[in-house]
Amino acid sequence: MEQRHKLFTDSPGNEDTIASASPESQLWDSPGNDAEKWISAGLNELEQRLQQGMPQPDLDAAMGFLERTRARVDSLMCNATRAAATGPDKDPTTVLREKPRLSSREAKRMAKVADRLTELPKVAESFAAGDITLDHASALANAAEKVGPEAVESDPTLLEEANRTNSDRFARRARDWSDRILIEAGVDTLQRQRRAREGKLWVDRNSGMGMLMAKLPGPQFAHLKQAADAHYLQLLRRDSTGGRDPNAVRTPAHRMADVLFELLTNRDAHTGEPLTSNPGVRAKASTQLIITAEHGVVDGARPDGRVEIIGVGPVPPDILKTLSSDTQVAGMIFDRTGRPLWLGRNQRLANAAQRLAVAIRDGGCFKCGAPMHQCELHHIREWHRDGGRTDIDNLVAVCRQHHRWLENENVVIRRTASGRYRIRPRDGPPG
Repeated sequence: MEQRHKLFTDSPGNEDTIASASPESQLWDSPGNDAEKWISAGLNELEQRLQQGMPQPDLDAAMGFLERTRARVDSLMCNATRAAATGPDKDPTTVLREKPRLSSREAKRMAKVADRLTELPKVAESFAAGDITLDHASALANAAEKVGPEAVESDPTLLEEANRTNSDRFARRARDWSDRILIEAGVDTLQRQRRAREGKLWVDRNSGMGMLMAKLPGPQFAHLKQAADAHYLQLLRRDSTGGRDPNAVRTPAHRMADVLFELLTNRDAHTGEPLTSNPGVRAKASTQLIITAEHGVVDGARPDGRVEIIGVGPVPPDILKTLSSDTQVAGMIFDRTGRPLWLGRNQRLANAAQRLAVAIRDGGCFKCGAPMHQCELHHIREWHRDGGRTDIDNLVAVCRQHHRWLENENVVIRRTASGRYRIRPRDGPPG
């Protein structure tokens, strides 16, 4: 029983419990080996405790244990895959599809990570310890494929950020990091994307349904995404008329299919009749890409300086030459820490300048990283309940989904000294 409890302790060395209790030659000699029994017993105990109810600190510890355990299992799976794929008729992807029965997509991803880990010893060590997940390791493997494993291994801040950042945000961070290195090396990443763009239209033989697929450079896709999201929101409001459940009218997937049809044809997706107004033109007018550039890039003093599109990532400085004549340019000059804007209690809603400043600072939703065109500005110290001020340092970008989540969960946001955001329960009863 004592050994079983050790499986769930956070103290270093608990991984030795399994290995030291039985000779290595006897661990895997049958489906009912001792190691499998001990692991199963520990998981069964955790399942019983979850059913009985656990206090929040114990529940948080259990979640942390399960996260680390899953990462360690994935790491072992990568090691076992490399060892098993030694025969001439076996490759890592086939091994992962046969025995662990992974999907083709997951098998390819894990096989790629397994192959790259041999060149990334620091990443492999962190992965084996359960400090990063398979998703983090995959993002680092993709970065190594673009800029080389030496660059990934030599930047300690990248692995440190992987240890403390959720996988979605870190995937974007690793992609931006590798793109910035390529740009600094003189590689035109946008030209690469342009050469890789493609679109396909075909009819599925089984269902007879038309299929559409497109791969677009980041800035073009950002425009398309904003146009689609704007029209999607219009259809969602139409479906919600009269208090109806919009998902009972059409599912989100159905709605997005109708969005694409209407934007491309200017015809109603249900009736086929021409739309009274052109959604493509209206959506086009509502899109906005925010480009930030060092002053030296703009005045020519440092033409190779840093340029970034908010929500897209680093881009070559030459993108400034591609701006059309009707592009609106807004200049914002920051000091070393950023020049904040204050409205105090005189105005509840943030102005356009504040929204632009928050977009540059936060880059999107603080919780999930959703792009700014899907975000609202939330008062960290709430306007009505806490007497919060409409100041730039009291505003944070929040997508609509997580704005509702903040209200329903009765939690508050706090900004740390390092500029990051933390969630904690609100003191007192719900508002």
